[in-house]
Amino acid sequence: MNDTRLFKHSCLAALVIGFTAVFSTSCAISRALYLGKDPGLRHYAPEEAGGEDVNGSFPDAVYIKTRTQTFNLYHYYIISDGHIWYKSASPAAELSAWTLFAKTGLLPGGKAAAELSADADELVALSTGGAFYRYCVDKTIAHASGMWLSKQGWPKEEPLLLDAETAQNRAWALGKRNAHVLYYEDPFGNQHHNGTMEIATTYMLMADGQEIRYADTGVPSDFSRNFIGPERGTFKAAALSAGASTMFVINDAGEMYTRLADFDTTGSDPMFFKYTYTPYKSALQGGDYFSNLTEWGLPPEDWRTQPPIPLVGDAAITRHITIVQNGQGNAARELRVAGRNAAGETGYWHKAIFDEAWEFTTAPLFFAADTILDVDGGRRGVRGQSLDKRYAGYLWHDRGQESVWSYEIPNFNILEGDCDFRVTWRGETCALRLHPVEMWTYLKRDYMPGRKGPPKLFMVTLEIPEDAYRGLSAAFVSQLKEKFAKSGRAYFAYTLAASEDFLILREVAKTTRINADGVEPARTEGPLVFLTAESVSNYYPGFSETRLLGNSDREMTRAELKYQIRAEKWAQLTAFKFNFGYIPAHYIARFSPLRLIDAPKIRTMTNFGNRIVLANSAFVYTISRLRIAENGRLLAAMGKER
Repeated sequence: MNDTRLFKHSCLAALVIGFTAVFSTSCAISRALYLGKDPGLRHYAPEEAGGEDVNGSFPDAVYIKTRTQTFNLYHYYIISDGHIWYKSASPAAELSAWTLFAKTGLLPGGKAAAELSADADELVALSTGGAFYRYCVDKTIAHASGMWLSKQGWPKEEPLLLDAETAQNRAWALGKRNAHVLYYEDPFGNQHHNGTMEIATTYMLMADGQEIRYADTGVPSDFSRNFIGPERGTFKAAALSAGASTMFVINDAGEMYTRLADFDTTGSDPMFFKYTYTPYKSALQGGDYFSNLTEWGLPPEDWRTQPPIPLVGDAAITRHITIVQNGQGNAARELRVAGRNAAGETGYWHKAIFDEAWEFTTAPLFFAADTILDVDGGRRGVRGQSLDKRYAGYLWHDRGQESVWSYEIPNFNILEGDCDFRVTWRGETCALRLHPVEMWTYLKRDYMPGRKGPPKLFMVTLEIPEDAYRGLSAAFVSQLKEKFAKSGRAYFAYTLAASEDFLILREVAKTTRINADGVEPARTEGPLVFLTAESVSNYYPGFSETRLLGNSDREMTRAELKYQIRAEKWAQLTAFKFNFGYIPAHYIARFSPLRLIDAPKIRTMTNFGNRIVLANSAFVYTISRLRIAENGRLLAAMGKER
């Protein structure tokens, strides 16, 4: 999400939509005073990035980005002995010699730098203590230039830290869309001006090479969000690079994919963008500011296969890859792969992202033998297991289980991605399609929501394929149309709570009170589809609320339990303040002449804001109540043991 949006949320929302800015400030203060120090917080120092000085020691130029050497539109950057050095990327500039960055070369507090990444006007450095720091060259209304930023996120800025799992990453990289790239082109071919936005995303390839997590400056500061990897997440990448929200991955066999994806383009931000699943063609071009206000097409683009690099003679490629933004629009990306040409000279293979042919440029690069990939005549690399899982069940309402009908999702993926939705009635089955999009949340979460901890929340759009009714009886088709026709391609008509054990799908229009998308089963409001993995549940009212807490991979100490109780009470306070600040102003704007204004995006902000805020609130209250009760029980048990 963009940095400018942080300004809009804290200032514009205070002026136009109510008390949100007051909420942000008061929550920041109350949390600091209320919680105190987190006894469970641990910093993990990343491993030494040996063999990453591919461009040489204090090189004339940086051609390939690594963990210790990188560049953006303005400068080259390297790390040497924990210090950051930089020089101009333009030979004609005054800063032609390597100089300590920000005078000392150290991060705030005299901390040493371990790794770095850069894109557009920004540099991100990772300290040896596992904390991320941002430095922006260009000044915007959201932040000053020429200073380190140690915190990010909204509604509360907090440090972005590694934990035990993210510290074992294979690669991470910054990708930033701002004024330099100017516009984004959606899957329908419509261009959308970048406006005043800066979308800064930190992408992280996890240790298995399959899972990609990301952090965004406009959401809570953590790595709890995911993009699914190529081939439904089965592709095992050896490396990742990013530029202008576009990811570039390569595996050990030299197979390559790219994808443009961030929090906004995947549809997760309906409070600030209008989306549609219905193809259309806009008359506005990307250079027109008002193209930012048109509907963004969904679903987002999938991974794009990149052609193999032709290797003959002594030619070779390595895991060292780079993607560079070099102009305006989606096509303004150059792919680079370090290696050798047929004559054995070092350098890098490169091409424009949508071109087919690779070219080679010689450069003084130095790479270890173990980074050279085993590319043997188009050999297919090793694939991993997909997280796709089958769920099946029934629709439940106040009168109990709906008779005759049953439902199945054979390929739901907790990370991201579309899935099939099969509806069966009296022996006939209709195949529909669901488009889940992760719902924005205003609190930091467990790093693996839906897997370790409470469910993961999605907004869902239903699609009825053109041939969905083919071969079905007239009676079944009539029933299907009555149930689903009005919801077809009506974006975000459903909400979904997802875990490894169950899915709860709700139609928003039939929910008499927006709650936590089905996570309050004892007080069901409106019908819902309850699907379970493995065995199908025939008794929804018997659903145990304790399942909402998910699984924990370790036992907590007394201090950690007490801290979590305080944290959950603070979460409830946050939910109350957020509701108090947003909901009244939302309806004032929604049912007043303000609804006619969409520059700034008042009308857009009030389309889905209440659904998202209320769903978050109910979810927070439910999970907090359960965790407080469970942790209290554990503390009482500890007392008896003593």
